Amino acid sequence: MRLIITGVLLLFLQASQAYSQTNMLTLEDAIATGLNNNFSIRIAKNTNEITKNNNSIGNAGFLPKFGVSSSVRKSVLATETESTGGVVSKSSNDATSLFSMGVSLDWTLFDGFKMFIQKDKLGLLQKQGETSARVTVENVLSEIVVTYHSIIQNKNRLKVLQDAINFSNKRRELIMRKYQIGSASELAYLQSVTDLNADSAAYLRQQVTLKNAKADLNFLLVTDPASNYEVSDTITFLVLPDYKTLVSSLSGSNAQIELANQNSAIAEMNYRLTHSPKYPQIDFFTDYNFNRSKYNFGTTSLYKNHGPVIGLGLSYSIFDGFSRRRNSANALIQRESSDIQLQQVTKEIESQVFQMYNDYQNNLKLVKFEADNVKISRRNTFIAFEKFRLGELSDIDLRQIQIIQLEAENSLLLAQFQAKQSETELLRISGKILSAK
Repeated sequence: MRLIITGVLLLFLQASQAYSQTNMLTLEDAIATGLNNNFSIRIAKNTNEITKNNNSIGNAGFLPKFGVSSSVRKSVLATETESTGGVVSKSSNDATSLFSMGVSLDWTLFDGFKMFIQKDKLGLLQKQGETSARVTVENVLSEIVVTYHSIIQNKNRLKVLQDAINFSNKRRELIMRKYQIGSASELAYLQSVTDLNADSAAYLRQQVTLKNAKADLNFLLVTDPASNYEVSDTITFLVLPDYKTLVSSLSGSNAQIELANQNSAIAEMNYRLTHSPKYPQIDFFTDYNFNRSKYNFGTTSLYKNHGPVIGLGLSYSIFDGFSRRRNSANALIQRESSDIQLQQVTKEIESQVFQMYNDYQNNLKLVKFEADNVKISRRNTFIAFEKFRLGELSDIDLRQIQIIQLEAENSLLLAQFQAKQSETELLRISGKILSAK
């Protein structure tokens, strides 16, 4: 029995020494690595780059189209002709050689202001791409911050369990000495060993939980899942603006509201685009062609022509089955829906900020309350152990007091983590997480 306990304690000692020799990873380092490596952020950046490429005057329709074409054709035909006088003429090897080449330029000069509206729309789509990328960055940053602090929570819980093992081992040794001199029963000794083993098992489970929490962060940072490192020991809190300040700045800081605003503006552009077909379209075109035909039959053996062609085209749809009216009506409805969605998103975000701010304030109060409770429970456990050492407290009562301290320690760690969670989420929703210090 003593060898088993000694082996378990040596295992914990070696694990603690190895743990202390790992590299330190600060929150700032984790954020920098995640922003550079995270898969979602890299995909969002590429998507945003596409919207930048699409925002060009050529894609809007301002520039002309220029093309070159050429063709060569050769044929050998058998022909038969008969005149009105009944004279028949036959030929079996009539060869024809045709060659043509040309260049063309087509340019839409006026399309009912469509190209101007389209260029403005492409600019809005580029801004929307930037905002969508920002949403992704904020979400990933929030995940990194929360996951990093979950590691701190699990690390501190591991320390709490190590302290519980140390306490249970002291209790076991004290009972063993009492048992040896006959002042404690074998049952008490065996119970102390059982409790020590239970604390040791909890420690081992917590080690796995800590490793898995680090693996979660490693995934966000795109590093080896088995990468090990040290993190900070404490969870600290930022000084946030009051509720009224957070709400008043939402329209200019929250990315979701900004996206809804941009969707509303794009819907307005789509509505304006439906008016373009009401105007005629004017096109300019010019070509330069060269053609050569060579024959080995008939009275003409060679024919050539070349020269430019220039002109203007005007087109206007007089009746299109009321498609323009239908498209315009649908675009107007879509614009109204976008405005309603903007109002809905704004109210939803305001509600989330209100709830999250209340949770954050309450969690901060719980942190203070649980911290005071931990101080009391630690003092209570210290006094209880002294009474137990003097024989004034039973073994069962001591274990119960120890469990109460463990619960208080865990409640404090949970309150700290939940407060950090609500703080981070509040920063993300309010659009201030990227500027938070």
